[in-house]
Amino acid sequence: MSNDRIKYRLRSTNSQLSTDTDTFIKLNLEGSRRLLPKNEINETVNSAEVFNKERQSSKKYRVLGTIKPLVSNVLFNLTSNYNSNTDFSDSESYGWSVFNDIKFRKDPIDDYNDDTGQYSGLTYPQAYKKFLKEKDGWFGFYNPDILLTGNCDFYTMEPKKERFTFKPTSNKKWELTLTYPFSADTTHYLVFNGLKIIGNQIVSIGGRNRVVFSTAVRHNLRQGDLINITGLVPTSFDGRYRVLRTGLDDGSMRDYYFSVDIDPSLITNVTTAYFMRVLGGTQNGFESRYYLRLFKKITTVNTNINNGIVEDDDYEIYQAAFSNTIFNDEVCQFVFNEDIDVGNIRDNLGRPISEMFLTIVKTRDNNFFTPIQAGLDCGLVNGIINTSTQNPIPDVRQLRDGPTGLSNYNDSPIPLTANVNINDDYFYGDIVEYNDYELIEHVLGVVGHRFNTENRTLNGTSLAQGPRHEGYFYYPHHRIKIRDFSNYVEQGNANTIGITDYALDLGDGRWLWRDLLDIGVNDGQEETLNYPFLNGAHYIYQNFCFPVRRQDPYGQYDLYYGYEVDQNGQTTPEPYDIVGVGITNNFDVNSAEDAC
Repeated sequence: MSNDRIKYRLRSTNSQLSTDTDTFIKLNLEGSRRLLPKNEINETVNSAEVFNKERQSSKKYRVLGTIKPLVSNVLFNLTSNYNSNTDFSDSESYGWSVFNDIKFRKDPIDDYNDDTGQYSGLTYPQAYKKFLKEKDGWFGFYNPDILLTGNCDFYTMEPKKERFTFKPTSNKKWELTLTYPFSADTTHYLVFNGLKIIGNQIVSIGGRNRVVFSTAVRHNLRQGDLINITGLVPTSFDGRYRVLRTGLDDGSMRDYYFSVDIDPSLITNVTTAYFMRVLGGTQNGFESRYYLRLFKKITTVNTNINNGIVEDDDYEIYQAAFSNTIFNDEVCQFVFNEDIDVGNIRDNLGRPISEMFLTIVKTRDNNFFTPIQAGLDCGLVNGIINTSTQNPIPDVRQLRDGPTGLSNYNDSPIPLTANVNINDDYFYGDIVEYNDYELIEHVLGVVGHRFNTENRTLNGTSLAQGPRHEGYFYYPHHRIKIRDFSNYVEQGNANTIGITDYALDLGDGRWLWRDLLDIGVNDGQEETLNYPFLNGAHYIYQNFCFPVRRQDPYGQYDLYYGYEVDQNGQTTPEPYDIVGVGITNNFDVNSAEDAC
């Protein structure tokens, strides 16, 4: 560093009459900052607040997820369609009758007779009992000739695995859409005057015999609840009662049975009986309403196509890479290409929607399957199995294809919808209870879709007879929750600030409502509802397990095709459908409610 300095001697040091003068240096000072002009508005922006404001105001959703199927072909066809002169092929159709083929009945290893030098052969029952195998939950057979190339190849019985796949094929096996509850059916037999009572029997409470009523779906009652019963025979027992206990004497079926203080010997008929839960007091209490919710396809942001209604081709589905279930079924991912707009949508109660549903509908696969029927998933309770030809209880486990031709079978119960199609205007969703005192919809039972193979409805052959009316069913609607309602009921009047536009007018100057919570806000819920928000849209991603079940695996609904003798003494011929083996409870637990 240089120590040279420029020094100036002030004139005042020379004489007291001298004055100092300024010294100017030619130096230009410039800056990169300038003062803001006057009247400019300035403020500090909170990015978190801006993000949350945009998030809460956005009504646009993008839906994607995975489907994990759990399917088996345990109910396979009666007849086969293949060329017996050629080798087996995946393109051919195999049913029970295939095991009568010479390839199965002529066993070159076990059936050779050294004395005669010939093959003794297997009988047809011996053949299918020996060669019918199960692999990863799918039934079929290996090539019976172990001397041929490809004897380890496994051939699946019909319906084949390919008829249930979610992978894209030339013919779709399943259709997807998005729906929401838009209306309600209050005229159905089960709900038009309350919730239907379908049966009654005797239980012991406090050493006395009391009546216990059964319901087709869950009754949503607890011990001590007040209910109003109508339609009993005799009608003198109609009125309000306290629930003494739920369930049977052993503590089972608590969701489907409830007892009141009535001598069961005095009740002669319940075929016209209904009940309603009463909340808010014994005098002016609120009686619950019961109805079936109807689901409608949701709207998209693109209103120029089909008025904005989401179509069955507005999504893509593909197999997730290297992803299978434990039963080796392909896991598939789906993405809806159209953004969903919920801004102007109201549910069946006039509220902004808080949930939508991924709705899955089985295709008939070129009429290989029977029409898809809609019914309710009911409990196995007293009164649910009704042998009348006009059984109005749409139990999905009892739906069948019509008269079987056997004297101990009758027509199917009346389904909610006889032929469900993806192009339908609406779908039955579930059965619920709603009370103005709570402002909550309680789901009592969900809708299932039932189908069978057309081949199983035939009379079959002398080898494998039919018809066989047990089919498959699945749950079509899978909930996607997008908003939460508050856990607290608000009450206000005409002067209250913040009353929602969907508040309930009680007619006496009072209004009741539940606030629709912001996303990410917890109001006492077990889990905070939270999901990503990006590019002005909410992203909903969920995993859906999708089991396809048998209707009557344990022979409880009179659908199982097994060993039976009709009134003419004729035995149902073999082969029988495979019967399930239930899991036994190794512990005896009495879970009945105490009642005195």
